Amino acid sequence: MAPTEGFNAICVNTEESQMEFLEIGGSESLRSYWKMYLPKVLLLVYVVDSADHARLPMAKQLLHQLIQNNSTLPVVVLANKQDLEGAYCITDIHDALALSDIGDQRKMFLIGTHVAEDGSEISSSMKDAKELIGQLVLETQ
Repeated sequence: MAPTEGFNAICVNTEESQMEFLEIGGSESLRSYWKMYLPKVLLLVYVVDSADHARLPMAKQLLHQLIQNNSTLPVVVLANKQDLEGAYCITDIHDALALSDIGDQRKMFLIGTHVAEDGSEISSSMKDAKELIGQLVLETQ
């Protein structure tokens, strides 16, 4: 799948609640919007491309900048494209993003994910991520 270009608004309904998500792309021209919306969020879902090794240092820098002023904001990192040859494994992503440096006060999760090529199948890791995100949203309300 191609990276997000622009914004996507998504509404997810569960038995317990209705959650609204705003996905903002990672291109340099869109990053100024991140800080505008960040104070309003209940948790941050940060998606990285596990197979794009060259961009991980920038992903690390941006993630740490985003959360530096909010020590309790829960963070879910989705290490996407785990199905691609050459993709970093979860421990390599953890190290590349220096997730140990994020701090002990926040809830932080790292989940390896992928989407079927034709989009027809949702992987178990994506289902787990959806469940976890729903649980975290309910806890913060």
